[in-house]
This record gives sequence, C-alpha cells and structure tokens, in this order.
Amino acid sequence: MDLYLIILFLFSGIGLGFFLDQENYFVKFADLITKGGLVILLLSMGTNLGSNEQIVLHLGEIGLQAFVFAISSIIFSVLAIVIFVKSFALNNLLLKAGPETEVEIEEENGDNTMTILIFTSVIVGILIGYFFLVGSENAWIDTVTNYSLGVLLFGVGIDIGASREILKDIKVLGWKLFVIPILIGIGSLVGAILIGIFFGFTTGESAAVGAGFGWYSLSGVLISKLHSAELGSLAFLTNVFRELLTVMVLPLVAKYFGSLASIAPGGATTMDVTLPMVKECGGEAVVIPAFVSGVILSTAVPILVPFFLSL
Repeated sequence: MDLYLIILFLFSGIGLGFFLDQENYFVKFADLITKGGLVILLLSMGTNLGSNEQIVLHLGEIGLQAFVFAISSIIFSVLAIVIFVKSFALNNLLLKAGPETEVEIEEENGDNTMTILIFTSVIVGILIGYFFLVGSENAWIDTVTNYSLGVLLFGVGIDIGASREILKDIKVLGWKLFVIPILIGIGSLVGAILIGIFFGFTTGESAAVGAGFGWYSLSGVLISKLHSAELGSLAFLTNVFRELLTVMVLPLVAKYFGSLASIAPGGATTMDVTLPMVKECGGEAVVIPAFVSGVILSTAVPILVPFFLSL
C-alpha cells in the first residue's frame, strides 16, 4: 500500500477518534472491526506467502540460512530497544500511569488469546496458499490485503484519537522517538553481520541482507541487480521470514519485554503491515512511535543496501 494511503487511513481515524472517547459505542465497534480485520489480514498474508512460487522454490536451498538471518536480526533489534528502555526508564510508557493502568496492561499481557489468534490465522493462510493456490495468479490476495489493511489502519487511528494519554506518551519520548528506529536498524545489522560471518558471507553482503529491515520486495530486487541473484534470493527470503516471525512473536515480545520492544521485530513493516499487530500487542501508546520508526527504516533501505554492497 502506498504511503499516502497509509497516512490517509491512519490519520483519518485519528481525526475521527479525537472527537470521541473510549466509552463511545463507535470506538468499541471500531475495536471489534479491527480485530476481525486483523484475522483477514493475517489469513491473506499467510495465503500470499504459501502460494508464492519463488519462496517455495528457494525454501529448501537457502531457507535455513534466511530463517537464521531473520531470527538474529529480530533478537538484536529487540535487545537494543530493551537496553534503551532500561537506560531511560521508559518501560511500557507508564511513567505517568497509575496503578490501575498497570494492572490493566498486565491483565492484557497475560491473555494468550491474541497469540493463539495470530499464530493460527497465519498458519491456516500458509496452508491454504501452499496446497490450493501455489503457482497460480493470486492478484485478488493483494486486493484483500490492501482493503483489510486500510480498514485496520482506520480502526487503529480511531483508537489512538480516542485515547487521551497518547500525547502525554509522545511528550515523554520526545527526541527518543527518533532514536528507536536507529537502534532497531543497528540491531538488525549487527544480528545479520554476526550470522553472515558464521555462514561465510562478507560483512558488506551480510549487512545488505539485514538492511532490508523486513522490506523483502525492494531489498531482494536491489541486491539481485547490484550483486547476484543468489544473495538477492537470500535477502528476499530473510525479510519474508522477518515479517512472518514478527507476526508470530509480537505477543510474546510485548508480554516479556514491554510495549516499546514490540516495535523492534517488524523493522520497516511497522509503518503498514505489522502496525495493527503492534497496536494489539503493545497498545495505542506505541502506534505513533512504531509508525515513525517504520517510515524512517523504509526510507533507509534504498540508501543502505547499495552502500553496504559497495564496501
């Protein structure tokens, strides 16, 4: 989905939600729509992955390497944010929250329903795509994905606008809002370089793969043109796995490492595809930081990938 459409859906919802409050029936209905749309989005994402012939063809050849690259990038990204949160006492963005809010957050994190829902939806989608649609024309899947994402972003925006604590949380972050994507980027690169050394890749090659930050289509194409089809396929699969793993691990990351850490796994995808999941797992307070982080990392991909390949 184009950036201008993402901004349109998200900020239209924020504008509408600003005139409502959390107890308004429309806000509650929007929350239900968001959860329903999330299931549709995850099913369509899984179906798209399972039916993608390029992924199926290269899975056995470089799948393990790509999977490990993705895991390492996520782990070091989360670690970087956890250290940042601990250093500045920003855990869960609850500096100004009372005990009741903390209890509510703990109860939400203790509920495994969202984890099960996310995991099941993606797996079912992948199975449908692999067994029934692999190799066929599936343009309709992208249409479903875009429409469901638009609805989700609008619903997320309403939740943000109706929450009166969001501006306080943004003020708490201040300049730190722009440090988050830098740390996520550094964590992704460190994780990719360490694993790349283990697999015998050069530092530049490994960093280029990690610099995709989850944007598999662009990073795969860039690396294929600037380096080789083999490394491009590895980058493509690595960032596909990063998006897929993000969807699956977000509930656990938010539960055990805090709300801000839920921004880290998605990398560039937190500006669009994984933003609704970040909201569901980390809460409304992390949506704007996640969106800003995703935009900055997405902007960095076409700059950093060629740079690292030139080293």
